[in-house]
Amino acid sequence: MIKSKISKNCSLISYADYGDRDGFPILVQHGLIASIKDDALFIPLIRAGARVICAARPGYGETPPFEMKNIGEWGDLIALLVAELELTRFDVLGISSGAPYSYAIGSRFPKRARNLYIFSGIPALDKETVAVCWPFEVIKDASIREMQKLAKELFFSNLSESDLHKNEIKDSMKNDCFGLGQDFRLRGMDWGFKLADLNQKVFMRHARMDPAVPYITAEITANMLTDCSLQVDETDVHFSEESLADFITSTILPRLI
Repeated sequence: MIKSKISKNCSLISYADYGDRDGFPILVQHGLIASIKDDALFIPLIRAGARVICAARPGYGETPPFEMKNIGEWGDLIALLVAELELTRFDVLGISSGAPYSYAIGSRFPKRARNLYIFSGIPALDKETVAVCWPFEVIKDASIREMQKLAKELFFSNLSESDLHKNEIKDSMKNDCFGLGQDFRLRGMDWGFKLADLNQKVFMRHARMDPAVPYITAEITANMLTDCSLQVDETDVHFSEESLADFITSTILPRLI
């Protein structure tokens, strides 16, 4: 693993760079509870010769807290990484909570971002048509601190000792769960860009019986996009290594070159 940092306004962004440095780049946007150290998730891409670049959002892992005004600002932060690595063309893979941030990159790079791949993605919760189908309360005026408290109660209140040593747990709990708290806060606010303005081809996969993110919300979000292929997984799996590997193998690898 190669791990470096780039700066913006005294903040830092940490990232991991896996695979062939001369391979086609794929920018990975991680989920809600995740770590950029978990390169095993992307073995099919690495074996196929891709360059897999995983960036940690503010508050996760080694990226310090940095309060963003909206999700669209992530595109500006990633622009620093794109410039540092001199990326002229790339794809984007968004997993679960990484989906909105993938769209932000597509908005920021209409010519450089080629395809957007969305796996079990968080939908457009800033839109009322989606929010009314969401099974949880969308709190638009909460502080990050309030959302940090909620995240800790939901995910980290009864962890075993072995869980506490997992990369995805350790990196998500960093900075008092700031990353999760900010994600919870931003997803229900205006994203700062319009999905309809994205010009990339979007390949989306979602389980029809997803227990965490209702399929109907993915369907409505897909219809907001100009060019989206929504693949239905006839299961109740929100995320598993096997299902992600299948999505990579069946959808991303054939379009890698």
